[in-house]
Amino acid sequence: MTESTPNQAILKGSKTLAQVRMAFIMLTLFVLVLLSLLLRLVFFLFPRHLFLRFNVRFIIYPFSRLLMWIVGVKLVVKGKMPSSQHLIVSNHQGILDSLLHMAISPCMVISNMLIRNMKVIGSVMELLGFVFVDRSRRMSIVELLQPATSMITQSKVNMSFFPEGKSNNGVELLPFHAPFFKIAIDSGSGVQPIAFRWTHANGQELSKEQRITFTYLVKHGSIVQHLSNLLGLRKKRLVVKVLAPISAAEIAEKNWTRKEVCQQSEDIIRRTLEDDTIW
Repeated sequence: MTESTPNQAILKGSKTLAQVRMAFIMLTLFVLVLLSLLLRLVFFLFPRHLFLRFNVRFIIYPFSRLLMWIVGVKLVVKGKMPSSQHLIVSNHQGILDSLLHMAISPCMVISNMLIRNMKVIGSVMELLGFVFVDRSRRMSIVELLQPATSMITQSKVNMSFFPEGKSNNGVELLPFHAPFFKIAIDSGSGVQPIAFRWTHANGQELSKEQRITFTYLVKHGSIVQHLSNLLGLRKKRLVVKVLAPISAAEIAEKNWTRKEVCQQSEDIIRRTLEDDTIW
């Protein structure tokens, strides 16, 4: 069998189906933003962390689950996610990953500026209180640490990020970066590693080469075209494995640094992704 080139391996979606799904997504986002704005008015005189707590738990979390359904994803979560004050970390493959994190637990996502620059989705996420980081600027990371630590401590919701810093190809995990693990140490929060894999699309099991379908690369065209293609795919199946947590007590007892917590997280996620027999 001849090995496919990356472009040949990318599955193609229906343009009509993509348009229908995009229409429902826009309607859902409109309702989500409206409810969030109303909630912000209700909590106008209260501390911001109370708004974030209720917004994440009762608006963003349920609406994210709804959006995953509209996108056409069958989400299979194996294990129980923590509901509060954990740092959620996982592998990172594409632009749907932030939505995945928000759909499996009440959490705020530290997102890349690439998402912020998406006209509609980026603006909506910023309006809802999400934080963005420009990983090309070291000071951007440093400036984010204290607000993020305060947010997870006061709001009691989960916070998540992608330690790889950029999307992988769906097969090989990239090395983890340690700076944001300082949030767990400074806030006294546990770390919850998760691993996920796209297993099916268009009614068929994905090969290793075909997993790149869910990775956005500049050479594949515009990010809007990429999203449209994902929306046009049918019968998408995404498997999420909730791995052994790293508790705040364990971090404190062993006096782990952010680099050591980072390495522990990377090791358990890497082992899980490399074991093809469990997916």
